[in-house]
Amino acid sequence: MESEVIVVKRKILGVLMRAARERTRRTIGEVAHCLGVTPARVRQYEAAARAITLPELEALSLFLQTPLSFFLDGKAEIVAEKTISLNADESHARRAAIGAKLKQLREVEGKSKDDCAQAIGCTAAMYNRYERGAADIPVADLDTLARWLGVNLFYFVADKTTADESSSVLELEKLSRLPRDVRAFVLDAGNLPYVRMAMKFTEMPADRLKELGEILTRV
Repeated sequence: MESEVIVVKRKILGVLMRAARERTRRTIGEVAHCLGVTPARVRQYEAAARAITLPELEALSLFLQTPLSFFLDGKAEIVAEKTISLNADESHARRAAIGAKLKQLREVEGKSKDDCAQAIGCTAAMYNRYERGAADIPVADLDTLARWLGVNLFYFVADKTTADESSSVLELEKLSRLPRDVRAFVLDAGNLPYVRMAMKFTEMPADRLKELGEILTRV
């Protein structure tokens, strides 16, 4: 059974979806075409009668020229025009990528599939389908899992500016040995600039690091 928190998140998301659509003067039919679903399903999303998935929300944010932060954080701004539509292959690839990241994160945190299933109020069988990429996980459920596992939803977002660097940083063998608070910091996509900086420091020769340290202590 869905928790009250997840239901509320879905309702808020539905209101924001409708607000973004109306602000950009897009019709339900146009949104449905972009997402590759029926207009009836879009109405269900906006009415919180059905849960939208993260890949669909990514496509919607581009189509409506509204960043994901508007839907996830309530911060609205207009971005450069760019549209995208989902096809079956792309949807499957994104679903599989989200499942793989979810499995990776769960194992790093030492949680079982049953633990994760209980966290979002679904069956173990359904959670297993999410992790295998066999079923779409609703955004509200994914957000709840992300926070429960110590990251935010943007960890799962398909963003080429951070995805490649994230994969190089998130080496499980090294990551699993870090303290929980440090792991949470590294896994938060918003902290990637600091992680990149730290990685650059590891590439510097000892004498250059010493020189940099002396400069910083004088500031």
